[in-house]
Amino acid sequence: MTRLPRLFYLPGLASVRGRLIATFLLLFCITLGVVAVGVLGLRANQKALDEYEAYVIPEIARVLELSEKVARLAAVEPGMTLTENSALLHDDTALLKGLLGDIRRLSLDLTGKGGERLAISEELDGIDTDLTRFLVLSGKQRQLRIKLGEMGRTVDRIGGSIYRHRAEIAQTAPTLLNIWVNTTLGLQAAEHAALGMAESDNEALWLQVMVRGEQLRQPQLADALRQLDEGPRNVFDLRRDYLATEDQISYLVALMRSHAEHLSSNATRYVEELRSVARQRRDAMRKVALSSQSGLWVLAMAGVLLAVAGIIYVGRVLQKIQSMTRIMARLASGDTSHRIPSTDRPDEIGELARAFEVFRSNLLEKQRLAQGLEAQRRQQETVFNSMNDGVSVHDAQGGLVTWNPTFVKLLGLPASALYVGMTLAELRRAVPEPVRWRAVSRQTATRIAGGGTRIASSAELHLADQRILEFHSQALPGGGWVAVSRDLTSRRAVEAELRQAQKMDVLGQLTGGVAHDFNNFLVAILGNLELLQPRLNDHPELQVMAERARRAAERASRLTRRLLAFARRQPLQAENISVPEMLAEMLDLIEYAAGANIEVVLAPCDVALWVHVDRGQLENAILNLSLNSAAAMPNGGRLLLAAEAVVAPACLPEVAQAVVLRVSDSGTGIPPMLIDKVMEPFFTTKAPGEGSGLGLSSVYGFVRQSGGDMQIHSVLGQGTQVELWLPAVNRPVVPTALPQTPLLLPAKQGRVLVVEDDAEVRETTLSQLVALGMVADAVDSSVAALDWLTTNGPVDLILSDISLGAGGNGIALSAEIRRRWPGQRIVLTSGLPQEVHQRHPDWCADLPFLAKPFDLAALATLFN
Repeated sequence: MTRLPRLFYLPGLASVRGRLIATFLLLFCITLGVVAVGVLGLRANQKALDEYEAYVIPEIARVLELSEKVARLAAVEPGMTLTENSALLHDDTALLKGLLGDIRRLSLDLTGKGGERLAISEELDGIDTDLTRFLVLSGKQRQLRIKLGEMGRTVDRIGGSIYRHRAEIAQTAPTLLNIWVNTTLGLQAAEHAALGMAESDNEALWLQVMVRGEQLRQPQLADALRQLDEGPRNVFDLRRDYLATEDQISYLVALMRSHAEHLSSNATRYVEELRSVARQRRDAMRKVALSSQSGLWVLAMAGVLLAVAGIIYVGRVLQKIQSMTRIMARLASGDTSHRIPSTDRPDEIGELARAFEVFRSNLLEKQRLAQGLEAQRRQQETVFNSMNDGVSVHDAQGGLVTWNPTFVKLLGLPASALYVGMTLAELRRAVPEPVRWRAVSRQTATRIAGGGTRIASSAELHLADQRILEFHSQALPGGGWVAVSRDLTSRRAVEAELRQAQKMDVLGQLTGGVAHDFNNFLVAILGNLELLQPRLNDHPELQVMAERARRAAERASRLTRRLLAFARRQPLQAENISVPEMLAEMLDLIEYAAGANIEVVLAPCDVALWVHVDRGQLENAILNLSLNSAAAMPNGGRLLLAAEAVVAPACLPEVAQAVVLRVSDSGTGIPPMLIDKVMEPFFTTKAPGEGSGLGLSSVYGFVRQSGGDMQIHSVLGQGTQVELWLPAVNRPVVPTALPQTPLLLPAKQGRVLVVEDDAEVRETTLSQLVALGMVADAVDSSVAALDWLTTNGPVDLILSDISLGAGGNGIALSAEIRRRWPGQRIVLTSGLPQEVHQRHPDWCADLPFLAKPFDLAALATLFN
């Protein structure tokens, strides 16, 4: 350590207190000399200094503080747009309002000229107004986001229900499935155009649902989707409000940022002006200081002595600083166990110690943040590796950068087949042939640097194992792209089934229409035969011919009922069915479906075989199996239908007796390795587009739901036999037929108005009513019926067809008649079942209904 001057060893100066007193005495003397030398200069500079201190320094301080507040204001505003938490948004808002208040306060303290140059009031008013609008829109957006989240969960629940019952919904309500898809698209729409397209598509689809009656077959699904699409606050209205609010918030944020930037720019310019004034004042004061410099040099030596004394004191201070430095060195190496000393001192050493303690706290916080970032990195890596979609990242030259395990699995490659830097061409060659790429989108995500190879934003890869992969590519900011891939095979199968269901629905509508018109023909045929037979009692040979024609017409009527069942236009429910009789009635339909080159044989059965199932579904199952057998015999063959009773069947241990229906063919057979797969949903051996893979699975599902079982026996090259095992039931008791009695005519004559658009049916009905002793008139349209009633008044009975073609609708006519003539009795008739017409808005459940074809006995019951 430097030795102290001899002066410091004088008696009375050995203590620290004495040294400090001597030092301050010397300082006092030197100060007197400085005052004496510089008093004149100080007087000259006093005025300039007072002005400088009174205006420039406070003005600079206020403007600098104002600039700092404006900078913080500009930093807070952009972050508010990214805040999802309402508490954080409230804190940011409070901070922003506090900054605005400070800026207004500082702007009031500036001089009039400074305030005019900054033009701060207009900018602050603009920020206040925009902030208020931003808070209102942010609250509205959060409420919309919550409601959209609730609807999203509702859509997900509906989607889960659709997935669980996808086969049933695809057959009975395919349009509702499309409505669900469009509703999901509308819920996720990012643009108004996409939202409007989804909404308009759903409106058209709802019209199709009403036409097809799908809301009756799937009422719960239809009600849930209608609530989402057409409720007071439906998906599309909420999403449209959300997009509009988002646009307004973006505009307000940009406007507030513009105000803040303009305010900051004005403050910066004003600070530069104040700095220029400060430099001018400083130069003036420097000139005065130079004039006093010569006198101050005389006092330099005295200052040296004072400096020596200060060094001694500083040496002692350095001991404290060195102690803190050693602790800080340990802290820099990661040792945070030692606390900083002297933090309780009230002087500069204490301030420095407290500053170091803040540094230590920040380091501890940084370590905690680093640990959190590492945990977040591991979590992101786990999510990346466990994604159901494949993800691959490529650089600007097309080299593979990283990928997840699902990407390798989807391509059907071993994990070791890929490596970092693998080019796109090498990756494509590694995929097993044959493969086929198909660009789905014309948009280009990016291009490979140098070669210019185009990377489509969306493409499909058709693999050798018949799987279809969908790739979506997105360019990266620094070059390259990221591709997301997923397996579309199952979805394409569902889409194929949907198209098949639509075809079957169209076929069902066509079949139902044909059956309806055919019932009209049967009314005329059976009605005229019934009127003709009593007149042929004296001609036995003609009577036989008329009876033969009547039986043929009744067979045609039964065929019509089967067609209506196939078209799902009559209610189907479990009933007791005689299997031999059902097979006999279906024989002609199966022969038509199988084709002319296939011999259809029905094995004889002398015993009564009864089951309790849904007849329509059982007929469809047998027809489905027959069509499969016919497809297995492209060059012709033999199709055998048989039924027998089996006591204590092994496949149905809980059933005492079962009925087994066998459908056998002499076709190509099924390979043994496929026997266990043919009843799986979506499995088919047919070419793409020729089969959905749901035929046998739907038959199996129906048989299992009916308490039975299904077995398949096949020999490759010899044929296949499918067995349907169903629980047997006792033959129902048939009441003893009563002896035929002559038809009783009505007790009194009455007047009847017939409303029928078909001329032959109209004339036949009139003849039947006349045969019953009634006075009958007929018209061909709703308008004519209303005019007739207006002219002739009410009658005893109005018999109206429901489907009047261009002449109107019988249900609407009945509603209008009840409105004008409340006491008028009306009976509706149709070739379609009553359940088909119940969806009409004017349908009345208490109206009597007469199904076509009807006979004299059925007409007579209307007057009893």
